[in-house]
Amino acid sequence: MIDELNQPNKKSQFLPFKYPNFGKLLTGQLISNIGSQFSYIAILWLVWDITGDIFAMALLSIAQAIPMLLLGPWAGVIVDKVDRKYAMALADLAQGSVIIIIPLTAGLPDPIRLWWILGVAFCNAAFARFFYPARGASIPKMIDDKKDLLAANSLSVGTYQVSVLIGPMIAGLVIGSIGYEIPFFIDALSFFISAIFILWINISLKADDPSTKNPIEDLILGGKYIIGFSPLLYILVLFSMLMFAGGASMILIIPYLELSHGLTEQGIREIIFGIMSSGSAAVGVTIAILLSRKKRISKPITLITWTSFLAGIILVIFGAAPNLWIVGIAWIGFGAIEVFIGIPLQTIAQETVPDRLRGKIFSFINLSITAAQIIGMGIVSVIASTPIGIRGSLILNGILLVIFFAFGLIFLKKKHFEKLVDIRRNEFQERLNMVQT
Repeated sequence: MIDELNQPNKKSQFLPFKYPNFGKLLTGQLISNIGSQFSYIAILWLVWDITGDIFAMALLSIAQAIPMLLLGPWAGVIVDKVDRKYAMALADLAQGSVIIIIPLTAGLPDPIRLWWILGVAFCNAAFARFFYPARGASIPKMIDDKKDLLAANSLSVGTYQVSVLIGPMIAGLVIGSIGYEIPFFIDALSFFISAIFILWINISLKADDPSTKNPIEDLILGGKYIIGFSPLLYILVLFSMLMFAGGASMILIIPYLELSHGLTEQGIREIIFGIMSSGSAAVGVTIAILLSRKKRISKPITLITWTSFLAGIILVIFGAAPNLWIVGIAWIGFGAIEVFIGIPLQTIAQETVPDRLRGKIFSFINLSITAAQIIGMGIVSVIASTPIGIRGSLILNGILLVIFFAFGLIFLKKKHFEKLVDIRRNEFQERLNMVQT
């Protein structure tokens, strides 16, 4: 007999109630995301205060990105072979345990403390590599009705936006009032609570037909799938380019606010940055709610391409902004960009990739994006240190995005990506119907 708790609540249309196990994942995700915003703000300003060096900011981002290159694909192979519930819970527990180290380094000399912070950032990112592909692969297993999948992903992305709406502003107040140490303890506690909610999920999240191949063969299988499915490969190239020019430029946000806009007073600068991030998240939450009311995006690849093109324009405005008001408006625009791209991408991957490959595919997506980001970080940090400066680097990257995605729009018209995606979507629905019957 199947436990009634495993069955969706047909009387409720609110997805966390309709699918209780999804609600548990969502609640844990919301709590840990809010906590992570505290440590995200704290670690950025802490490294900048210790070094005052753009290259150190780049090192921090690279330390957080390298684990994706080393572990990303292998993490996907592992989460496709185990119960993904335990992979997510263990990742949360590990991240919560390691982040506590940072406040314990407060008495160390700045150069030594910096290396400890970089080491913790590396380890934290390494453990997170197992969480994200497991989460992306697990959501379809908790949503019985395929028509609810877009709404589920919208809520998943929306919880992150809510955390950005709440977390940075409160974190700014906490850091400005009592220093950098407490936010890291708050983040650790949030990870532990998230692990409890995930372990409370009472269904198996293991792949329906886990591969029996060895890890190398599994890795090759995932790579072949992406290369063989041109719409997914196209999106991957777009996303990688967006992170190369746009995402990498975000390492400049702290020195940009201080050096180009005179935001130097501790306490005030953290609060303003928190308000900017909260405004961006408010737009993201609104868009996520609107998308959660839709059953399907008819042309998701077209939406992703146009949104990426818009990202380039916003980045140019961001770099050329004459005052903090324009900077804030452009930053808020990025909140909309992230949601408009993230939700369709995750939904396409879930609807077009077989369950046994989802963890690997999500890992490959993250790997490609991160590799592009690391390369971009190196180039951006070098350009920003030349006479072109931070402003010139941001504007140049924005122009690069506009040109690249203009070609993407032309290329999109000559292909039939949307039809190919619809074919895979229909196959996904047929497999789901067979399982349910």
